[in-house]
Amino acid sequence: MKRLILSITVIVVFALVAAPASAQVGQGLSGPHYNLTIIGVSKDKTALMTSGNGHVLFVPLDTTGDVLNSTKIYFVPGTEFNVIDANCTDSDGCTIEVPASELSDICYNVYAIGLGKPLGEAVVNAECTDPAIVGGCTAALIQNTFTVDRTNGGSNKPHRQNISDVFRASGCLDIAPITNPPTCELTFQNVWVFNLPGLVNYFWDYTNTGLKNMQIRFYPTTCGTFATPTPTPGT
Repeated sequence: MKRLILSITVIVVFALVAAPASAQVGQGLSGPHYNLTIIGVSKDKTALMTSGNGHVLFVPLDTTGDVLNSTKIYFVPGTEFNVIDANCTDSDGCTIEVPASELSDICYNVYAIGLGKPLGEAVVNAECTDPAIVGGCTAALIQNTFTVDRTNGGSNKPHRQNISDVFRASGCLDIAPITNPPTCELTFQNVWVFNLPGLVNYFWDYTNTGLKNMQIRFYPTTCGTFATPTPTPGT
């Protein structure tokens, strides 16, 4: 009987240890999703990682002193999720493809969580370029920065964050041909930024201070509207 209880205990403990780390970001959530893991490494990667690595990016474990060569993670619109270049430790950063369709309501709810040891943090500043957006693309992002930490204010418990707004934008577009400065001809509200026509780039400046593992999940949804602005009376 004692052997049976011990065996069951070992199995339960093993199951808890063996459970994938990505499951922690999804606790309480359900439905189809895409997992992305950003792993901090103490030594730069030298292998070529451009063959479609699927779900993993490798970033420097500590970039606080690397001002001239900050880590950049580029997101490019496409038809599916796919890591195009997994090596963020070299000079050209890394690249991931995300689903998008111009002027559509394709969208994702996005969540992030910090895992692993050492107990560090990562600060993300999102930037984008689209010459058609009145006032600039980065300014149109609903949120353009967030921090994921492992310590959770000293409690040492991983905590999930909703980072969806870093990928969404509201503002106004100039329709081609674009004037200089651009004029407001099409408004957009809470749209998946990759659905914007004229988007040149979208990337993260990723500053890492010892965060070993950031898990991110993308859950499909719909969001955003495009509309012709209502003319001001008398114009």
